[in-house]
Amino acid sequence: MEIFSTREIVSFIYISIFIFFALLHKKIRISLIEVIKAACTPKLAIPFVLMLLYACIIIGVLCKSSLWDWIFIKDIIIWVLFAGVPVCFNAVRTKIEEHYFRHMLTDNLKFTALVEFFTGTFTFCFLAELIIQPVIAFFILLQIVSNTKKDYNTINRLLNWIIAILGFVILGFTIKTAINEYKKVNSMQTIISFCLPLFLSLLYLPFAHCFAVYAKYEILFIRMGFKEPHNKKLRLMHRLKVISVCKLSYKKICEFTNNYRASLKTSCNIRPNMI
Repeated sequence: MEIFSTREIVSFIYISIFIFFALLHKKIRISLIEVIKAACTPKLAIPFVLMLLYACIIIGVLCKSSLWDWIFIKDIIIWVLFAGVPVCFNAVRTKIEEHYFRHMLTDNLKFTALVEFFTGTFTFCFLAELIIQPVIAFFILLQIVSNTKKDYNTINRLLNWIIAILGFVILGFTIKTAINEYKKVNSMQTIISFCLPLFLSLLYLPFAHCFAVYAKYEILFIRMGFKEPHNKKLRLMHRLKVISVCKLSYKKICEFTNNYRASLKTSCNIRPNMI
């Protein structure tokens, strides 16, 4: 297994070209600087650094395994940046979907995950990838535009068929490539690379959960602060009592927050009547 596949190399080339031409525009450069400044704020930077440190700890532990190969670092970095970080930040939303953390694991066991891994492992030659990627990107962009208006429904259906056919054609050629090159592939490395996302999801599950719990506590304590007296010891006692009741249960914190919000509404409704 090469460190970078031809698909990854070609993707990097096209992304680099796109970024280069995008940065030629002054407005885009200014917007990019603003985005970087926003990303460097402590609220975003500290969790991001903690996630990277956690990934470094995982790599350090895995290095001691007899099955470890430095080629897996690429897979870990890609998973952390494009899966681990979004999962953790999505966990701090105002209300995450039910069984969010369970879905984090099951998504790695779906048939689509197997197909994505298969097509990502057995790629085409450099020239073929150089032609295929912009063609697919072009049709996907057309599909996105066709979803903006109902007048484009006919075109949208046609594009869906074209993209589906392209997908099956690519899958077919990928199977052919796999049959021709399966002897060159290290089977153990391939199995480990496929299992890595599930393994990393398991390891990041407690991290994402604690991240979500911390965010929920922070929102709850901010709301409590509006109605509490300016006595630091009393405020600390209230927070310790809440933590002792809810502990690390995300569900209990949500229930406590809802009950607290309902009690505030009730008290606001009662006061005018009493006057």
